[in-house]
Amino acid sequence: MSGVIIISFAIASYCWRNRLSTKDYPWLSAITVYVVFSGAIVVSFGYGYRDSPLMLLCLGLLIMVRLLFKPKLYKSAFVIAAVLFVGNEIGFWSGATTYAPLLKVSLFEGGILTSFWAVWLRVIYAMIAVPMVLLFLLLGYLMQAEKNELNRLLVTDELTGLASRAFVMQQLNAECRRQRRSGGALCILMCDVDYFKRINDSWGHGAGDEVLKALGKVLKQTTRNDCDLPGRFGGEEFVVLLPQANLDQAKNIAEKIRKHLSHHIFGEGENSYQVTISIGVAEVTDGQGEKALKQADKNLYLAKEQGRDRVVGGPLTACACGRR
Repeated sequence: MSGVIIISFAIASYCWRNRLSTKDYPWLSAITVYVVFSGAIVVSFGYGYRDSPLMLLCLGLLIMVRLLFKPKLYKSAFVIAAVLFVGNEIGFWSGATTYAPLLKVSLFEGGILTSFWAVWLRVIYAMIAVPMVLLFLLLGYLMQAEKNELNRLLVTDELTGLASRAFVMQQLNAECRRQRRSGGALCILMCDVDYFKRINDSWGHGAGDEVLKALGKVLKQTTRNDCDLPGRFGGEEFVVLLPQANLDQAKNIAEKIRKHLSHHIFGEGENSYQVTISIGVAEVTDGQGEKALKQADKNLYLAKEQGRDRVVGGPLTACACGRR
């Protein structure tokens, strides 16, 4: 146990020194889980997990691991804990090990139990332990479900199903760090629905929501599922991150988005209408994502000034591809 305490303090010290780091340390997670578990299990075996709250301690640790760590780690912790407890039970009943060897005072001062009462004590223990295990597992499942829902709300725009602004900015920072380390292309699209206020005023806010949902679907269909990230930036403004795409490729994707939306017909019969979109394109250089985002926004407003329904890309050049 002294070794477990020393290692735990070393882990805490290392974590404190690297608290501002954005790197992932899977080896540190594994060491933390296995060291803490080994200490808890040793104490449980030494002092008797059947006659103390130590079983609850182990179950609580399992739930914490389930909530805090990735499946590969918490599944292995569950398997290791189950194997150790089952092995200890087998060893105790076969006479290979003794129960609670660290206890100084015997828990039972009477004589040897008959086989009948020995079996019934195990049944009673199981009747208590099994529901407690199931209760803890259910609690862990419900907490994980709540955590997943909170994460979904944080990273997803509820109306369009695209990434939220906060998640887009988080990913932009990550992609900029990657580009700064290894180079490669990275572009940003800023998209804005043309005359969106007019749509709300003429057809109602419900129609405006339908336009935004349709644009969200168009962005999903016209971008690469494995690497591109479309998101809603706010109101009728959208942003798309295009890793491994240079400026010309980004313009082509933007033009594809523009054409898809312009061909979409909203409403029915005499109440039908079409919607266009303006897009600004910028390329990230030297990992300067904020600068590129501002340039894409400037190009978006340049597209608006040039007549809307068009793509404008690059720091100086414009690609006027739509109708005036």
